[in-house]
Amino acid sequence: MKRGSGIIFLGAIVLTLITAGCAEGSKNTASSEGKIATDQYFVLKSVDGSELSLGKELGAHKAVLLNFWATWCPPCREEIPDLIKMQEKYKDAPFTILGVDVGESPSRVGGFVKKMGMNYPIALDRDNAISEKYGIVGIPTSLLLAPDGTVLGEYHSYTRQLESDVKKALQ
Repeated sequence: MKRGSGIIFLGAIVLTLITAGCAEGSKNTASSEGKIATDQYFVLKSVDGSELSLGKELGAHKAVLLNFWATWCPPCREEIPDLIKMQEKYKDAPFTILGVDVGESPSRVGGFVKKMGMNYPIALDRDNAISEKYGIVGIPTSLLLAPDGTVLGEYHSYTRQLESDVKKALQ
C-alpha cells in the first residue's frame, strides 16, 4: 500500500459511516413510525441566541420538517439550496423547516447560515443531546412531523418524495 493511501481509505470509511444508510432518495419510515414522545420536544438556542421550541413550531404549523445537519457535511451542504427553495415555496403555508445543527459553535454556524442565505430557523444542538435522543446516526436526516408529533417520513437527502410528502401533509 502506498504511503498516504491509508489516510484516503480511512477517510472513505469515515464518510461511509457518516452517511450509513443514506442512499439518495431513501425514505425509511419503518424506524420512525408513530409519534415523537413529548419528552423528545426540545427548546434550543438559535444562531442569534433566541430560543427555538419544537412544541411551539408543531403548534403553529400543519407540518414541520426537522432537519439534522452540520456545516462540515457535504451531503448536508448539497441539500441546503433545495431546502431554501422549499421554505420559500411554502412561506405562506402552515409549514416550516427547523434546522438542527449538530455539535457546532454559534459563530461557525451563524457565518455559514448567512453565507448560504438560509431562510428557516436554525437551532444549535451543541452537545448532540437532541440528535442522540432522536437516534440520529447519519446526517443529513430529516423528519417530517405532523402537529401532534406523528412522524410522517424520514429522509436522508432532499428528494421528490420529500416534496410530495410535504404537499400531502399540507392538504
